[in-house]
Amino acid sequence: MDKVFKARASQEKILQYTRGWMGISAVPGSGKTHTLSALAAKLILEGHIRNDQEILVVTLVNSAVDNFSSRIAEFIKAANLLENIGYRVRTLHGLAHDIVRERPDLAGISNQFSIIDEAESTRMIETIANSYLHEHHEIGDFLLNPEVSLDHDYKARKQWPELIASMNQDFIKQSKDDQLEPEDILARMEKLAYHDPLVEMGVQVYSQYQRGLRFRNALDFADLIRLAYRVLENDTDYLARLQDRWPYVLEDEAQDSSSIQEKILQKLVGEHGNWVRVGDPNQAIYETFTTANPKYLRNFLKEDGVLAYDLPNSGRSSRKIIALANHLVEWTSQEHPNTNLREALAPPYIKPTDPGDPQPNPADIPNSIYIRKDKMTPDAEISFVAGNLKRWLPQNQDKTVAVLCPIAKYGEQLAEELQKEGIEIVELLKVSSSTRKTSRTIERVLQALAEPSSAKKLAPAFSEVASGKYPQEEARQDILEGTNFLQRFKNLEDFIYPQTEENWLRGSTIESLSETTLDLLSGFRDDMILFHQAASLPIDQLVLTIGQTLFTSPAELALCHKLALMLKFSAGLHPEFRLSDFASELTEISSNARKFEGFSDDDLRFNPDSHKGKVFISTYHKAKGMEWDRVYLLSVNNYDFPSAEVYDKYIGEKWFIRNNLNPQAELLGKLEALFLENRSALQADEGTATLKARVDYALERLRLLFVGITRAKQTLGISWNNGRYGDMQMAAALVELINFLEETNETST
Repeated sequence: MDKVFKARASQEKILQYTRGWMGISAVPGSGKTHTLSALAAKLILEGHIRNDQEILVVTLVNSAVDNFSSRIAEFIKAANLLENIGYRVRTLHGLAHDIVRERPDLAGISNQFSIIDEAESTRMIETIANSYLHEHHEIGDFLLNPEVSLDHDYKARKQWPELIASMNQDFIKQSKDDQLEPEDILARMEKLAYHDPLVEMGVQVYSQYQRGLRFRNALDFADLIRLAYRVLENDTDYLARLQDRWPYVLEDEAQDSSSIQEKILQKLVGEHGNWVRVGDPNQAIYETFTTANPKYLRNFLKEDGVLAYDLPNSGRSSRKIIALANHLVEWTSQEHPNTNLREALAPPYIKPTDPGDPQPNPADIPNSIYIRKDKMTPDAEISFVAGNLKRWLPQNQDKTVAVLCPIAKYGEQLAEELQKEGIEIVELLKVSSSTRKTSRTIERVLQALAEPSSAKKLAPAFSEVASGKYPQEEARQDILEGTNFLQRFKNLEDFIYPQTEENWLRGSTIESLSETTLDLLSGFRDDMILFHQAASLPIDQLVLTIGQTLFTSPAELALCHKLALMLKFSAGLHPEFRLSDFASELTEISSNARKFEGFSDDDLRFNPDSHKGKVFISTYHKAKGMEWDRVYLLSVNNYDFPSAEVYDKYIGEKWFIRNNLNPQAELLGKLEALFLENRSALQADEGTATLKARVDYALERLRLLFVGITRAKQTLGISWNNGRYGDMQMAAALVELINFLEETNETST
């Protein structure tokens, strides 16, 4: 094994493990995956398991499954033994599926059950929640800001049902994580004589959703996990067989463990089993989106009888970047002005590697950390970074570089700016550029059809359609010329349906247009005539007509089919929708505001080193686990990185909800209080859960900033903007990092 993996001193301590419970706190870039893989292989090679047993490795995402499997196989192969024997690597969902599939009778389901994906689950909940909302107007009376009128505010009218669906989705996930059936919640409410419109909504939607799943003989992902736990509870003989099959459980990314995950693994380990948990609580960044919580790993590390070790050495980043990350940990844990946030980050601090290490730290270079102190608008920040990259890239084609944004929409704007500059990009965003381009083209055509006399609508449609057909750089001027021509056209009817004597192709107004521009305009006119004729069709058929006319690639046509089905679903929910409303649906997809499972790149398998000289664009969250030579961190202001102060604003709080409440947090807080022994928790003041959610969100965002900093190997740039309305400030953590750098004279700002 020494030929494959040269262990550091801290890693060597972990490789001495043979049995019992061990917890490992691993800093970014410390080689935890390699260490855990080496430990699994060592236990196999040294004969700690029988031929009919396996080391069970549980990790977070599918890409990590492949990574672990290949690394363990490499160690086994080096010892001249058969690969793929003696270990099993699974995500929690994969493990739960193995357990339930083997004994579906214990889970109370048939052998032929199916599993619905997240997108289908979301659609089901949206349908049920919207039906409930139509029948129970008291929800609006209870939550809506009386100063906001849904009839007159289109944005609020559109987001209101989406918010209700999201609230119910969170309620169902949390209930399943807590092993609560709808009947359990109803019984508890009856016992306590408790009535609340939000909880009553949540339990009714949950109940109907479960009936829908049973009708389909289907499970969602949360069901898989809770039923796996039920199986382990209900059959001690089956549990004993699994414990014998998997005498060692190695858990990766344990900082993202949830209550139900911990319970399942604890069952499999048993009182006298062997359990190794590896993670970094400072990189727990998924609490907002899941039921995960770093407290489970932190508490485990403190338990009596647990061998607790650190993996503190990292060769990923230069010493200057390590010092910056360590200062963020130190300041947060000891001096953060909001004492509620001091638990966000904690030691161990990152240590550079020792001399002779196979992964030495990159050399420090002058001005390797740059923080822009100046206030900028969001557009100015994007232009600043794009200009910097345009100057830096030509001399650094052998380097990797990434720009990390807080939300995908901001990343999309940057992607478009870089593409205008001719800079090659690789996206790790929620919706791929091809998905955005296709949906935006259809959206612009629908807008033009919705207002056929508007030149302001027709000109952008022409620009999108023409640039899709002629993406070459040399066609850009002709497309711009045609767009300007349409914007000035006085009577669009003369363009689409000209009388012979008034044919625009023969008028003096076109004398300045090039032949290419005339061809583009003529072809676009023919397309629009066809679309006008199809405008009376149902929305899904209209979208398919537009797609079949404008697109040729199988991927684009398949995406059009998915978009058509989505809009057909929206039409069923909203019979009153007009073409402009459907166009707005597509606007949210093309701007990354709506989760849409298009045909995005497989971000799980991206390897930055295979894309040198190109710019990665990613959210902070999706960048976890990766590293680049140069990293830009954008939008480090008090909206994207708040400190839970009174002047901060929060993504989860909508302007059309009264009293700045976070309705998801309020609903989940009521669910938690319902099952506490202390009944007085049910009488907690309104807004208490919202305040707690603000603190929890701020905790996570501090960890997210830490993750962003530790993605950089040699150079790091950080900037901030003052937000859409110009009222945002520099994040408190960024102010402190600037002070630290100025005191140590390590950078210019």
